[in-house]
Amino acid sequence: MGRWGERFFEGDNDLDEASMMSEDAGIELYHYEIDERESADFSFSGKGLEATREHLNNGVLSRLFNKYSTNKPFADGSMSCKELRLVLLAVLAMRLGATIEPVHMDLLRNAYTKINVSPKYAFVLADSGFRAPMKEQFEIALAKYKNDGTPYNFDAIRCEYKPCSKENNELGEGKTLKKCGKCQEIFYCSEECQTHDWTKHKKTCLTPEKRAEQERQRNAV
Repeated sequence: MGRWGERFFEGDNDLDEASMMSEDAGIELYHYEIDERESADFSFSGKGLEATREHLNNGVLSRLFNKYSTNKPFADGSMSCKELRLVLLAVLAMRLGATIEPVHMDLLRNAYTKINVSPKYAFVLADSGFRAPMKEQFEIALAKYKNDGTPYNFDAIRCEYKPCSKENNELGEGKTLKKCGKCQEIFYCSEECQTHDWTKHKKTCLTPEKRAEQERQRNAV
């Protein structure tokens, strides 16, 4: 399976799963935006955020969580374990602001911990489809998701200190996230958060030049 990134929906398997779950849901879940170029009678063209969320909230999302939580093999040819499919379903639902029942939130808090985290450059046959950045994304989402109809932005830039994980719109007026001065890659909302996170971040904090050199050496092997 191809993968061009380590976050959700930056790999072929994620998109394949989204397609299969969309068919099961009876509505497009990933490309949910309305595309005026597509025919209105094309059943899997995007119906818009509100219509898609309403469709899921009308018992469809709960049905899918119940269906995918069983140990029965998927009939659609999925290569994912049930826990990964549950997580991907939750991600699709959270992007829309769909309502996830408490029992299913509890299910998700347990499910993602059972998925093997594959290394960045995993062999195809040993690839679980789950990466460390995806796990971090989901842990933050579980803590931050309002479950009140507000769509959750998985692509938002957030403070790297995980107990904080604030994005710009959660900061006070006039405040904004700032990049780490050395690696220029991750962001913090304050010096306090950067100090708290330094013990962890210093293990991987490299200048852009050093990262480029490491990548050249890896590709030369």
